Parts: sequence; structure tokens; C-alpha cells
Amino acid sequence: MARRIRWQILIAAISSLTVLLLMSYLALTRASVARPLTGGDYVEGVVGAPLHLNPLLVDPAADPVAADLHRLIFEGLTRPGPDGLPMPALAESWTVDDSGTVYTFTLRSGVTWHDGAPVTVDDVLFTMRAVQGPAFAGDQNVAAFWRTVLVDRAGERSVSFRLDSPFAPFLRLTGFPILPAHLLRDTPPEQWEAMAFNRLPVGAGPYRLIERDDQRALLRANPSYFGSPPFIETIELRFFRTEQDALAALTRGDIQGLAFLSTGALADVNLPRNVVRRQALLDACTVLTFNLRDGPLTEIGVRRALAMALDKDALIAGVLNGQVARLDTPILHGWWAEAPDVQWYEPDPARAVSALDALGYVAGADGIRARNGQRLAFTLLTDSSPKRRAVAEEIARQWSAIGVRIVIEQVESGDLQRRLETHDFTMALHGWQRLGSDPDVFELWHSSQAERGRNYTGLTDADIDELLYNARKIYDIADRAALYNEFQQRWVDLAPGIMLYQPFLIHATVADLGGIIAVAPDEAVSPRLIMGREGRFADVNRWYLRSDREIRGDLR
Repeated sequence: MARRIRWQILIAAISSLTVLLLMSYLALTRASVARPLTGGDYVEGVVGAPLHLNPLLVDPAADPVAADLHRLIFEGLTRPGPDGLPMPALAESWTVDDSGTVYTFTLRSGVTWHDGAPVTVDDVLFTMRAVQGPAFAGDQNVAAFWRTVLVDRAGERSVSFRLDSPFAPFLRLTGFPILPAHLLRDTPPEQWEAMAFNRLPVGAGPYRLIERDDQRALLRANPSYFGSPPFIETIELRFFRTEQDALAALTRGDIQGLAFLSTGALADVNLPRNVVRRQALLDACTVLTFNLRDGPLTEIGVRRALAMALDKDALIAGVLNGQVARLDTPILHGWWAEAPDVQWYEPDPARAVSALDALGYVAGADGIRARNGQRLAFTLLTDSSPKRRAVAEEIARQWSAIGVRIVIEQVESGDLQRRLETHDFTMALHGWQRLGSDPDVFELWHSSQAERGRNYTGLTDADIDELLYNARKIYDIADRAALYNEFQQRWVDLAPGIMLYQPFLIHATVADLGGIIAVAPDEAVSPRLIMGREGRFADVNRWYLRSDREIRGDLR
């Protein structure tokens, strides 16, 4: 009897060990992943309130909350994909003719507006002709381009755009929100602002706006959305006066999410215990621009010496707590034309000193270098942001070590923009925002933009002009990338300014919000580039608050 019991115990032990080994094997070779479930209500805090919800009446750069709502409510013909290249939205496909000047888009069939009316070619024609019209209040650079485009019907579900000449970045502009012609075309543009549509617009996007007042905007999932149906039932954007008010609401649990810049006032705050910090790259940058029109900065040797005397990594670590991505060329991280092999100047103050000595700039009694009475003393213009002031002070500190004096002048952002446009500066620390998904930087660095455009440096270089011109006239991505690689090499050689850093958008949300674009800073994957702050909603239909677990995949 005792012997049989011992055998039973042994068999049970072996069986238990076998089960344990099998479970361990499954745990090691299979991944448990979240399976999103439909339902839940999400509340996110935003600073400010929308001024206009008709995209024809607002510049998204000046009304970021309206831009957030536009992204949830509307769709364009295209949208940027995860790699920055255009992907279909309301248009299911498009073609480009052999001349590279005629684009023909075919609309998806069966797509409806939130009120049930079908989305048609008439809606596209109405929208783009309204952008071309004098009442359009959005980005006037966009409007100026569209006014050169001939928009026409090409079929029952097709629309064509005829350009004056080939323009490779064109698809970047076809993401403009398409509006319902049946609700707007019979009202004169000067009356659009007073329409009910401006308060509760109708779109074809993943969410429809159902309520709006001075405190919030409430949106419900669009059951007829042409893409994957949203998982989250309602999204509420709650309006706050300041970022601190919104943070307090997040801490109390009144809201479940808040987005802010990594260079802003909330960058270093401690988040509540149940909130996770995720980040995505923004299509923006901060740059130190030299005015090449007069003075010592016209000398390439002086500019290179200044570049060698500035330790960007020390500046980013010490002033910005490492919460930005160092940038060395005008091509942003996340753009497909980024060239990691292009090297900026290694920080080497000793070499910078030798270079200035060789140029004849010697230190005077006050320690400031001069040549023939021309001192290396510059005024650095910047805006009133405390972080920008701190960055300017660190630049001044580092350059003082090589005998270059910097006097910081802070002005309001409007004055800074005016002085950049009128070339009333020597050096300027400023930012470029909403640069988009395409690496076309023609407007920032081509010589044709030096007097009345955004080439504030006044850079004129035949090689750069040719590279930037050709890069926007050819369509092959590999060929364009090769041209932008050459452009970056040439730009570094000339050093017409110093690209400093690219900010992150921090998306602080409750831990159980899944499917969002932003990633935790310690994740192995590289942060994705988003277009504007509203880019965090690019895949909002994939967000979820409810899920269960399932075994999927093989980790071997």
C-alpha cells in the first residue's frame, strides 16, 4: 500500500513538473497582448478654446484647439502615414500623369458625412475652390499655392488637379479637411462665421461633434467611419485657461490626458502616479539664424568657428534636461530624407580659437576679439520664452570662452517675427513650426526666398539652389533623398546658421489608454514624427481604454 502511494506521489510530481515546463515554454515563446474592446469615455485637457471650427476660417497655427477638433471631425483626400509618406484617406487612390503636373484622385465609394449625406466630388471641388478664394483665412502660403492649381471634375468619383509644373511635395497639401458642400455652398463666405456649422461642424472623420460650450467639446464615435471603427465611444476635450490648471485637473483625476511641449513650462513636472509619460517628435525645430547680409558673419570661417565653439549636447543636457532631440541639419528627425551620416562640427573651442586667430581676430583688453576695429560682439535676438532665454544665455556663456561677446535682446514673438522678415537682426534664436511631412525646405533656404520669404539668413548659394529646386521637381523618393543628402552636406559646409534641436510633444495619459502614437522615453522604438500637436490624434480610431488579454505571436 505504501509503495503504491509513493508511486502515485512520484507520478503526480512528474505531471506537475511537465505542466510547469509546458507553461514556462508558452510564456517564453508566446506573447500576451491586449485585444482592444469597444467602449469607454476619454477626457483630455487642452489649453484655450477654439475660435472657429470651420477650417476655412482659421489658421491652425493660431488656433491649436480648433486644429485638434478638425483632426477628429474631418478628413482630407490624403493623410501622412507612419513613414511620413502620403496614404489614402477620402481618396482611395490617385495617379500622376507622365508630365508630373496632373494628379487624379478617385474617391472612396460609400463614404458619408456625419449627417448621412454622401461624400462626393462636389465636396472636393467646393473645398479647394474655397481655399483658392479671398475669404480663406488659413495659411496664406497654402492658399497662394492652391491659387495656381486648376481644380476640375474628372469623373463621377474623380477629381483632377493641374499644376503649373511638377511639384513633388504636392500630396502634402492634399490633407486639407474636405467640407460638405451641401451645407455651405449656398451661404456667402462672409456669412460662414455666423453659421451653426462654425459651432457644430459636420465632417466625415472618426468622431462627430455633438456638444460644445465654453468649457468643453464632446465628440461621439462615428459608426459610419470609412476606416476602422473607433474603439472609444466618446472623447471630450475640456478647455483650461492655463497649463497649470490642466495639470491640476490631471492630478485630481478630472481628466485622463494632457499634451504639452517638451520645451514648455510643464516639461519637468512630476506626473501623478497613475499617469504615464509618452512622447512623439514634432515637425518643428529651434534654430540659431545668422544674418549673412553684413558684418563678420558674412565670413564662412567665422561661422565655422562659432559652430565649433558650441557644444550642443552640453546645452541640451544642462538647459533642457535632455528633453529634445539634437538637430544638426535642416532635415528633421523622422523625415525620410534624414541623413545620419552627415556630420556637424565637433565641439572644439581650442580649434575655434585657432581658426579666429588665423582670420586675424585677436582678443583686446576686454577679452573681445576684433580685427581692424570690427569686434566679434553680436546681439542675439529671441522671444520672451524663459527656456529660449536660458538657451541664449548658455550660447553666450560658451562663446565668451573664445572671445565672442553676445548681448541678448528679448522681444515679444510678434516683434521677433517682424524683425526676421525685415532682416532687422544680427543673430536670432527662433523656431520653425508646422513644417509638415515632406522634407521640402525650399522656402527656408533657397535664394529666391531671401528677400521676401523665410530664408531669413539671406543665404545665396548656387549649389543649394540647384539641389532644392531639383528635389521638388522629381518624384522618385530615392533620387530626392540623394539630393537632400547633398544639400545637407553643403549646408553644413556653409554653416549659415546652427540647427539646435527638435522638440517632443509629451502626451501624459492614464496608463490604460492604449493604441496611441506617442511612446515612453525608455522604449526601444524611435519616436514617431507627428504633424502639429493635433498629430497625436492621427490614429485616434485605434485608441482604446478597455481590453482583454490573448496569447499571440512567437518570441523565438
